[in-house]
Amino acid sequence: MIKLSPNTRFSSYIAQGSISARYKTTEKLNKKVFQKMLKLYEQKDSCSIAVIKNRYNDILPENKNVKITQLPLRDYNDCGAGTDVEESNGCITGYSIELPTDKKKKFKITDLSSFMHESTHILDYLLNPKYIANYRQICVKKIYDKNYFSLYEKYFENPEIMLNGDKNQLLKTAEIETRRKLKKIPLEEKLIFLNFIKYSLEMEYHAYSQDIMYAKILQKLGKPVEKESLFDYNQYMAYPEKIKIVNNLIKEEIEKNRAV
Repeated sequence: MIKLSPNTRFSSYIAQGSISARYKTTEKLNKKVFQKMLKLYEQKDSCSIAVIKNRYNDILPENKNVKITQLPLRDYNDCGAGTDVEESNGCITGYSIELPTDKKKKFKITDLSSFMHESTHILDYLLNPKYIANYRQICVKKIYDKNYFSLYEKYFENPEIMLNGDKNQLLKTAEIETRRKLKKIPLEEKLIFLNFIKYSLEMEYHAYSQDIMYAKILQKLGKPVEKESLFDYNQYMAYPEKIKIVNNLIKEEIEKNRAV
């Protein structure tokens, strides 16, 4: 049985209110994070991972000891920063951020908006316990290993096909293929998987919104910004449309079950 550490979520007095209220809390905390991080780059364009980690964890309203580490150079191929869920001995223990660094092992200000993207993921996890609870269910049911998991990667989180294909046709195909692939899956497992897609899309939409907002702020401040950071992924990834598709599928499954 996979357990959840208290380190995976904020206390209820912090994580309260509606989903939109919690998102606003993420954004308020992110604003503090950005202001603190920006001070690190007042006289330089790069900063050590250790300093970033200490500053970040100091800003959190509770001590969750988020790990921030250097992305191994051998794994860095223009992929940027990333967030991971930490697991140990059958327990989900917390979260980590891996950051790309230069040859001096410093994190550059040009990647700061991508750090804000990952910070959004961390804070959304900490403020929305249902996200990490769903991740735990995914692990318990070993859904990552199921042959239908490729649905998510192919039709819902694949920038290449969205960039090069017809959006409306791709959305239609995503819905058709999801219905077809999940037709014979047990209801509980189906709902766990569909909620995983929904939550993942919600988190990415929020993170990319914060990402581009801070990239534009950096640009206005005259700071160096990667051109890719100013590209609006939400515009072509069609996250709201995909979330609507998944919400409708979840609703249909629940209604069908009630009718039995």
